[in-house]
Amino acid sequence: MAERVGVLSCGAGCSTGVSAALPRRPSAAVSAMTLPAPMLAALKLQALTLAAALLTAAPAAAQPPRRVAFTYDDLPANIYRGDVSTMREVTDGLLAGFDHHGIPAIGFVNESKLFVDGVLEEERVALLRAWLDAGLELGNHSYSHPDINTTPLEEYEADVLKGERVTRALLADVGLEPRYFRHPFLHTGLDPETRAAFEVFLDEHGYRVAPVTIDNQEWIFARAYDHAHVRNDVELKRRIATEYVAYMDSIFGYYEQQSRALLGYELPQVLLVHANRLNADAMDPLVEAIRARGYDFVTLDEALEDEAYRLPDEYVGRAGITWLHRWALSQGKRGEFFAGEPDVPAFVREVYDSPPDR
Repeated sequence: MAERVGVLSCGAGCSTGVSAALPRRPSAAVSAMTLPAPMLAALKLQALTLAAALLTAAPAAAQPPRRVAFTYDDLPANIYRGDVSTMREVTDGLLAGFDHHGIPAIGFVNESKLFVDGVLEEERVALLRAWLDAGLELGNHSYSHPDINTTPLEEYEADVLKGERVTRALLADVGLEPRYFRHPFLHTGLDPETRAAFEVFLDEHGYRVAPVTIDNQEWIFARAYDHAHVRNDVELKRRIATEYVAYMDSIFGYYEQQSRALLGYELPQVLLVHANRLNADAMDPLVEAIRARGYDFVTLDEALEDEAYRLPDEYVGRAGITWLHRWALSQGKRGEFFAGEPDVPAFVREVYDSPPDR
């Protein structure tokens, strides 16, 4: 989570992108199988159309399968409105999709979402336990989602430790320990000293940074989708979900090109999205579109075996950007190298900017 502004002239936090300014992810499902039949049929038709286009354009020579690790932030769920029952719908929808499509996802937890009026709510904890029962992994995304760029390091580190208490106990029940940390906003520090000190802290507590190579503005689509859901506007939800699948298809294309331009090959990608209603509802057509691009689904561990993830990353600053872009900046890339990142359709931004209670 971060703000979208140009990498070389960032304001208060930046996203993966190195393009147009837009406020970054507000830190929101029923399974796709529960969508109204016309909506689901339209989304699947779009995925098949994308698949056909890709197959038509593909070269004759067989290509090795692309690989991607799915990572989900803001567990147990990121929702605009709703209680634990809504969170359960999101969780059930995501887990059903992972099982159906064979996706070994990892979820990053904000433990503040487990509390109501300061009291730990067992029904919310059970949602995290469901991820582990499904054979998936959980990581640390901090307790309250603070920004390392605006929070004193000592306070930030305390928030990280506070954010592992419940998760660590749940992992221990299945013989595991927390291993991965995902930076809120993808911010890693404004100066080399802060970044280095926090990396030492993570190492001392057994954490490895969970990098991202495919970031996006999915959170805008998700919040717009939530707004349409609260309004009970089924047609608007269908339009947003359809555009979301097409947008994500183009985002994959952009980062595939960025990988080839920087590395000379396509590395196993790490996708960042969120545990929200949109990703649960649109799981089937989104996965079909990604599979049509030739992807196999791998664990985060497997993706990070690629040597690219050991490249020097010297970036410090306000931007919350992908590791592909961090490596590129560390190699002196600027300007046009980053051009071409897809943007959000205007009508989706308009719905995002118009909450139901306004």
